Amino acid sequence: MVQAARQLGDLLEAGGRNDDVQKWRQEGARVGANVRSVFWDKEVGLFRATTGNCNVPDIWGSAFAVWLGVTDVGQAKGIARYFKAHYAEIVQDGQVRHLPGFTDWNGNKTPANGGNYQSGAYWATPVGWFVYTLDLADSALADQTVVNMVEHFKTHGACEWISGETRNLPNYLASAALPLDGIKAMLKRRQRTTPE
Repeated sequence: MVQAARQLGDLLEAGGRNDDVQKWRQEGARVGANVRSVFWDKEVGLFRATTGNCNVPDIWGSAFAVWLGVTDVGQAKGIARYFKAHYAEIVQDGQVRHLPGFTDWNGNKTPANGGNYQSGAYWATPVGWFVYTLDLADSALADQTVVNMVEHFKTHGACEWISGETRNLPNYLASAALPLDGIKAMLKRRQRTTPE
């Protein structure tokens, strides 16, 4: 909703409907504030997936919130530090789990860090948001994540998800395309913050 409201504001501005622009930009800001207040778990340092069933820390959602600019500065840096500290539990071959390692969607601890589909597999689709966030804590590790993902793609294709040696749906377009926005945004941010 945050992104949609912002984009609608941009479209209205481009169409000369200036009276409606502020309404939608304010709606995006309102929803973003609600996300920060309702879903943020300061004890874990991540956003939660829901307030009901599956109320667990959400790696993808936290990364997306940083990329989207919903977080405050402290939350963004905290999420980046979490990603760095828990990297080995949440990343395989440059691809990212939905949830913290050793956790399932019901909040249960799992004996192994494997699993299939959304219950433990690793996906390329959120990698752009993930590295955009991780870059705030460790630029070299963010770069290495991208390199590892690309190397895996070169060998196995862009799969929907992977887990250990299991690879599902090779040539999955979302895995190949979606990371690019976050990677480009990360590089653009670096250019803005690098002194000339």
